[in-house]
Amino acid sequence: MPVSSKLSSSNFLRQFCNAESKELNKLSAVQFMEVWDHYDNDGNGVIEDEELDGFLREFVGTVNAEEDLEQVTEEILAELKACFLEAYDDNEDGKIDIRELAQLLPMEETFLLLFRFDNPLESSVEFMKLVVPVRHGVAGGYIGGG
Repeated sequence: MPVSSKLSSSNFLRQFCNAESKELNKLSAVQFMEVWDHYDNDGNGVIEDEELDGFLREFVGTVNAEEDLEQVTEEILAELKACFLEAYDDNEDGKIDIRELAQLLPMEETFLLLFRFDNPLESSVEFMKLVVPVRHGVAGGYIGGG
């Protein structure tokens, strides 16, 4: 499915925001994976290129009105992307992997422990091996049992 068809005109991230403050709420493991799956459109384990552009537009859109997003030009988006990658792209590959996204999005504490740097996962694939059973109802839907 092309990126443009998956990233629709509605802002996917807004459903996870507090209506009054417009801040992102803490995400559960399932919600985080919904966000990941939405933006990693091709399923290759990274958010890159058009996927990253779509994520950044919507991330900015969580705190701005829809009409303000129309003012986000390609030039502004390129500058935003460069700053974003400088801040969150730890391995400097020009892509956002699942651990790097976890640094940015607010998450419930138990889920956040998977991303601790003193006990790193080797890859997004290793992470998916841990999370897929949880997403399918094993362990009561929670990491660590239910």
